[in-house]
Amino acid sequence: MISFLRTVFAANQVIILSVYGQVFFVLALVIALQSWRHSRIALARSLQWLAAFGLAHALYEWGDVFIPLQSQYLPFPFVDFLHTAQAVLLAISFACLFQFGIEMLRPLPGRWRLVRYSPLGVLVLWMGWAFGPALAAVADIPLSLIHI
Repeated sequence: MISFLRTVFAANQVIILSVYGQVFFVLALVIALQSWRHSRIALARSLQWLAAFGLAHALYEWGDVFIPLQSQYLPFPFVDFLHTAQAVLLAISFACLFQFGIEMLRPLPGRWRLVRYSPLGVLVLWMGWAFGPALAAVADIPLSLIHI
C-alpha cells in the first residue's frame, strides 16, 4: 500500500505542487482582499503578514514546478540563481509567518517591544549564515578570472 501511494504521488508530483502553491496563493489573495476593510480586532491588523506569507510560499512552491521545466532551456548559472531565489523566498515566507505570530502578541510591555523586530533579525542571521561564505569566496576571486 505504501509503495502504491509513493508511486501515485511521484507520478502526480507536478499536479500536487501546483495545487499546493495555488492554495497558498488563494489564501494570500483572500486575506489581502479582506484585510483592506477597517476592523478593531487585533487579528485583522496583522493579516497583511499572513497574506505576505501565503504569496511568498506560493511562489516558493511553484518554483518546484517551473524551475525544472526551465532548466532545460536556461544556462546553469541562471538556474542556480533561480534555486537561490527560491530558498530566499522560503526564508522570507517563514519570516512573514513569524512576524504575524509576533504581531499577535502586541501590545508588548516595556522592553519586550523589541521582540517585534526578532523575525527580521532571524532573517538577517539566516541570510548571513546561508550566503556569507559564498560572498566571502567571491570576494577572494581575482577580477581577471571573472568573465562577464
